[in-house]
Amino acid sequence: MGEKLIIFMDFDGTISREDVCNKMAARYAGRDWEEINRLWEEGGITTGECASRILSSMEVGAAELEAFFQAQEVDPGFSPFLDWVQKNQHLPIILSDGYDRYIKSILRGQGWEIEFYANKLYWDDAWRMESPYLDEECFKCGVCKSKIIQERSLPGYLTVYIGDGYSDFCPAASCDIVFAKNELAGYCQKEGLTYYPYRDFHDILQQLPRIVSRM
Repeated sequence: MGEKLIIFMDFDGTISREDVCNKMAARYAGRDWEEINRLWEEGGITTGECASRILSSMEVGAAELEAFFQAQEVDPGFSPFLDWVQKNQHLPIILSDGYDRYIKSILRGQGWEIEFYANKLYWDDAWRMESPYLDEECFKCGVCKSKIIQERSLPGYLTVYIGDGYSDFCPAASCDIVFAKNELAGYCQKEGLTYYPYRDFHDILQQLPRIVSRM
Protein backbone atom coordinates (compact mmCIF):
# COMPACT_ATOMS: atom_id res chain seq x y z
CA MET A 1 0.00 0.00 0.00
CA GLY A 2 1.77 3.11 -1.25
CA GLU A 3 -0.65 5.76 0.00
CA LYS A 4 0.31 7.59 3.17
CA LEU A 5 -2.42 8.41 5.65
CA ILE A 6 -3.06 11.00 8.32
CA ILE A 7 -5.49 9.28 10.67
CA PHE A 8 -7.53 11.64 12.83
CA MET A 9 -9.30 9.88 15.70
CA ASP A 10 -11.81 10.84 18.34
CA PHE A 11 -11.01 9.60 21.86
CA ASP A 12 -14.12 9.16 24.04
CA GLY A 13 -16.14 6.14 22.95
CA THR A 14 -13.75 5.62 20.04
CA ILE A 15 -10.32 4.80 21.47
CA SER A 16 -11.72 4.46 24.99
CA ARG A 17 -14.45 1.84 25.20
CA GLU A 18 -16.79 4.26 26.92
CA ASP A 19 -17.12 8.03 27.09
CA VAL A 20 -14.67 8.88 29.89
CA CYS A 21 -15.96 12.43 30.17
CA ASN A 22 -19.54 11.26 30.71
CA LYS A 23 -18.45 8.55 33.15
CA MET A 24 -16.50 11.16 35.13
CA ALA A 25 -19.56 13.42 35.24
CA ALA A 26 -21.86 10.55 36.21
CA ARG A 27 -19.66 9.65 39.17
CA TYR A 28 -18.56 13.03 40.47
CA ALA A 29 -20.82 15.82 39.12
CA GLY A 30 -24.23 17.07 40.21
CA ARG A 31 -27.45 15.27 39.38
CA ASP A 32 -28.36 17.54 36.48
CA TRP A 33 -25.25 16.76 34.42
CA GLU A 34 -27.18 14.64 31.90
CA GLU A 35 -29.63 17.46 31.20
CA ILE A 36 -26.72 19.87 30.75
CA ASN A 37 -25.01 17.42 28.39
CA ARG A 38 -28.24 16.93 26.42
CA LEU A 39 -28.50 20.68 25.89
CA TRP A 40 -24.96 20.67 24.51
CA GLU A 41 -25.63 17.76 22.15
CA GLU A 42 -28.69 19.60 20.83
CA GLY A 43 -26.64 22.74 20.25
CA GLY A 44 -28.44 24.69 22.97
CA ILE A 45 -25.26 25.59 24.85
CA THR A 46 -21.58 25.73 23.95
CA THR A 47 -18.94 23.25 25.09
CA GLY A 48 -17.53 25.93 27.38
CA GLU A 49 -20.84 26.55 29.12
CA CYS A 50 -21.55 22.82 29.37
CA ALA A 51 -18.13 22.14 30.87
CA SER A 52 -18.26 25.05 33.29
CA ARG A 53 -21.61 23.95 34.70
CA ILE A 54 -20.64 20.30 35.04
CA LEU A 55 -17.05 20.75 36.26
CA SER A 56 -17.97 23.30 38.92
CA SER A 57 -20.22 20.69 40.54
CA MET A 58 -17.55 17.96 40.70
CA GLU A 59 -16.32 17.08 44.17
CA VAL A 60 -13.22 14.92 43.73
CA GLY A 61 -9.51 15.31 44.39
CA ALA A 62 -6.73 14.93 41.84
CA ALA A 63 -5.45 11.59 43.19
CA GLU A 64 -8.88 9.96 43.12
CA LEU A 65 -9.53 11.33 39.65
CA GLU A 66 -6.22 9.94 38.39
CA ALA A 67 -7.08 6.49 39.77
CA PHE A 68 -10.46 6.72 38.03
CA PHE A 69 -8.78 7.55 34.71
CA GLN A 70 -6.33 4.67 35.05
CA ALA A 71 -9.24 2.24 35.51
CA GLN A 72 -10.80 3.10 32.14
CA GLU A 73 -10.66 0.51 29.36
CA VAL A 74 -9.59 1.08 25.77
CA ASP A 75 -10.83 -0.57 22.59
CA PRO A 76 -9.03 -3.95 22.49
CA GLY A 77 -8.46 -3.52 18.77
CA PHE A 78 -6.65 -0.22 19.12
CA SER A 79 -3.22 -1.63 20.03
CA PRO A 80 -2.90 -3.82 16.90
CA PHE A 81 -4.34 -0.97 14.83
CA LEU A 82 -1.70 1.43 16.18
CA ASP A 83 1.01 -1.16 15.48
CA TRP A 84 -0.14 -1.30 11.85
CA VAL A 85 -0.26 2.50 11.61
CA GLN A 86 3.28 2.89 12.93
CA LYS A 87 4.67 -0.02 10.89
CA ASN A 88 3.37 1.60 7.70
CA GLN A 89 4.59 5.07 8.75
CA HIS A 90 1.15 6.65 8.77
CA LEU A 91 0.48 9.61 11.07
CA PRO A 92 -2.03 9.13 13.94
CA ILE A 93 -3.53 12.21 15.61
CA ILE A 94 -6.15 12.25 18.37
CA LEU A 95 -8.75 15.04 18.22
CA SER A 96 -10.87 15.19 21.35
CA ASP A 97 -13.46 17.60 22.70
CA GLY A 98 -12.76 15.94 26.04
CA TYR A 99 -9.90 16.64 28.43
CA ASP A 100 -6.13 16.37 28.22
CA ARG A 101 -5.83 15.10 31.78
CA TYR A 102 -7.42 11.70 31.19
CA ILE A 103 -6.07 11.28 27.66
CA LYS A 104 -2.51 11.75 28.97
CA SER A 105 -3.21 9.36 31.84
CA ILE A 106 -4.69 6.62 29.66
CA LEU A 107 -2.07 6.90 26.91
CA ARG A 108 0.72 6.82 29.49
CA GLY A 109 -0.82 3.79 31.17
CA GLN A 110 -0.87 1.93 27.84
CA GLY A 111 2.65 3.01 26.89
CA TRP A 112 1.44 4.89 23.81
CA GLU A 113 2.88 8.15 22.51
CA ILE A 114 0.34 9.80 20.20
CA GLU A 115 -0.03 13.44 19.30
CA PHE A 116 -3.34 14.79 20.58
CA TYR A 117 -5.45 17.93 20.82
CA ALA A 118 -7.95 18.37 23.66
CA ASN A 119 -9.35 20.83 26.17
CA LYS A 120 -7.25 21.46 29.28
CA LEU A 121 -8.68 20.26 32.62
CA TYR A 122 -7.16 21.93 35.67
CA TRP A 123 -7.84 22.77 39.32
CA ASP A 124 -8.23 26.39 40.47
CA ASP A 125 -10.44 26.33 43.58
CA ALA A 126 -12.70 24.10 41.45
CA TRP A 127 -12.27 21.96 38.35
CA ARG A 128 -12.11 24.18 35.29
CA MET A 129 -11.57 23.96 31.53
CA GLU A 130 -9.40 25.92 29.14
CA SER A 131 -9.94 25.61 25.38
CA PRO A 132 -6.75 26.49 23.47
CA TYR A 133 -8.17 25.09 20.20
CA LEU A 134 -11.51 26.89 20.27
CA ASP A 135 -12.85 28.50 17.09
CA GLU A 136 -14.02 31.84 18.44
CA GLU A 137 -16.33 32.35 15.46
CA CYS A 138 -18.24 29.15 16.20
CA PHE A 139 -18.13 28.05 19.89
CA LYS A 140 -19.96 24.75 19.19
CA CYS A 141 -17.01 22.69 20.42
CA GLY A 142 -14.11 23.45 22.72
CA VAL A 143 -11.75 21.89 20.18
CA CYS A 144 -12.38 22.83 16.54
CA LYS A 145 -11.45 19.53 14.94
CA SER A 146 -12.13 20.77 11.40
CA LYS A 147 -9.66 23.63 11.78
CA ILE A 148 -6.95 21.30 13.10
CA ILE A 149 -7.55 18.88 10.21
CA GLN A 150 -7.15 21.76 7.77
CA GLU A 151 -3.92 22.87 9.46
CA ARG A 152 -2.40 19.38 9.81
CA SER A 153 -3.30 17.93 6.40
CA LEU A 154 -0.29 17.37 4.13
CA PRO A 155 0.07 17.25 0.33
CA GLY A 156 0.03 13.68 -0.96
CA TYR A 157 -1.57 12.23 2.18
CA LEU A 158 -5.08 10.82 2.38
CA THR A 159 -7.02 11.89 5.46
CA VAL A 160 -8.97 9.39 7.56
CA TYR A 161 -11.46 10.23 10.30
CA ILE A 162 -12.67 7.82 12.99
CA GLY A 163 -15.39 8.88 15.41
CA ASP A 164 -18.74 8.27 17.02
CA GLY A 165 -20.46 11.41 18.34
CA TYR A 166 -21.62 15.01 18.14
CA SER A 167 -18.18 16.65 18.11
CA ASP A 168 -17.28 14.48 15.09
CA PHE A 169 -20.02 15.81 12.80
CA CYS A 170 -18.07 18.71 11.29
CA PRO A 171 -14.69 16.98 10.87
CA ALA A 172 -16.27 13.96 9.18
CA ALA A 173 -17.07 16.19 6.20
CA SER A 174 -13.41 17.26 5.96
CA CYS A 175 -11.72 13.89 5.37
CA ASP A 176 -11.27 11.49 2.46
CA ILE A 177 -12.26 8.35 4.39
CA VAL A 178 -14.66 8.25 7.34
CA PHE A 179 -15.34 5.44 9.82
CA ALA A 180 -18.45 6.11 11.88
CA LYS A 181 -20.66 4.51 14.51
CA ASN A 182 -23.46 5.62 16.84
CA GLU A 183 -24.50 9.28 16.48
CA LEU A 184 -21.87 9.99 13.82
CA ALA A 185 -23.15 7.16 11.62
CA GLY A 186 -26.68 8.56 11.89
CA TYR A 187 -25.45 12.02 10.98
CA CYS A 188 -23.55 10.73 7.94
CA GLN A 189 -26.66 8.91 6.73
CA LYS A 190 -28.80 12.01 7.20
CA GLU A 191 -26.33 14.28 5.40
CA GLY A 192 -25.49 11.83 2.62
CA LEU A 193 -21.83 11.52 3.63
CA THR A 194 -19.99 8.39 2.56
CA TYR A 195 -18.78 6.42 5.57
CA TYR A 196 -17.74 2.94 6.63
CA PRO A 197 -19.47 1.47 9.69
CA TYR A 198 -17.38 -0.11 12.41
CA ARG A 199 -17.80 -1.63 15.86
CA ASP A 200 -14.18 -1.46 16.98
CA PHE A 201 -10.66 -0.99 15.68
CA HIS A 202 -10.44 -4.65 14.64
CA ASP A 203 -13.08 -3.79 12.00
CA ILE A 204 -11.14 -0.73 10.87
CA LEU A 205 -7.88 -2.68 10.59
CA GLN A 206 -9.62 -5.21 8.35
CA GLN A 207 -11.27 -2.58 6.15
CA LEU A 208 -8.86 0.34 5.83
CA PRO A 209 -6.04 -1.33 3.82
CA ARG A 210 -8.59 -2.64 1.30
CA ILE A 211 -10.32 0.73 1.00
CA VAL A 212 -7.05 2.56 0.38
CA SER A 213 -5.90 -0.02 -2.18
CA ARG A 214 -8.99 0.75 -4.29
CA MET A 215 -8.44 4.52 -4.30
